Amino acid sequence: MTQDGLLPLYEQVRRKLLSEIEAGRLAEGSFLPPEFELCETYGVSRITLRRAVGELCAEGLLVRQQGRGTLVAPRKMQLTISLSGFSDVVEGRGLKPGHRIIEGQERADAPAVAARLQALHLFRFVRLLEVDDRPMTLETLYFDAERFADAFGPVAAGGSFFSSLRSAYGVEPAGAERVIDVGFAGGSEAPLLGVSATQPVYRIEKLVLDGEGRPLALSQSVTPCHLVTLAVKN
Repeated sequence: MTQDGLLPLYEQVRRKLLSEIEAGRLAEGSFLPPEFELCETYGVSRITLRRAVGELCAEGLLVRQQGRGTLVAPRKMQLTISLSGFSDVVEGRGLKPGHRIIEGQERADAPAVAARLQALHLFRFVRLLEVDDRPMTLETLYFDAERFADAFGPVAAGGSFFSSLRSAYGVEPAGAERVIDVGFAGGSEAPLLGVSATQPVYRIEKLVLDGEGRPLALSQSVTPCHLVTLAVKN
């Protein structure tokens, strides 16, 4: 590669890699070729290559996975934090939602959550929410075990909680209280989401209410920042 005198060499490499990504020659979800191969292709040192790759990682276009290599990040999806459930939002974009159950409890011991949901007993689910079979969000979902007992089976089978509310109880969400923060994935969260401990994630807590202001469910979710742009809709 010839340096044009205007741009640092690492920036020239960054732009070449970006062009390959945008053209689809480096497909989303695929791994970059080995370092030595890229160094030969672009005629640069490993130090220069690593800086170019690091810039693209910082932009969320590449993702380093420890022990595996550097992955071309999937294109960002606009994640709308609305009253609708995950399935409604994803299906509205013509994509396929999935709910993989990591853990389900019929008697969850979470007094603070029970108080917020005005419930004596809680159901608790840890679910990996997927889009077109790819991990998107790790969610912990709580709801009233007595008020919504008939929702346990469908949710445990991988179904949508809000679809269960509609079909079994005729209940629709009418309001929500939200808290959004940015942090890092914990030790048990990172492998499920396919990210490293140094990649930022959105942490979103959502308390969903019915038309009378009664709480329906509380969700606490973790979503890698490089996968989504956030939009909030009431």
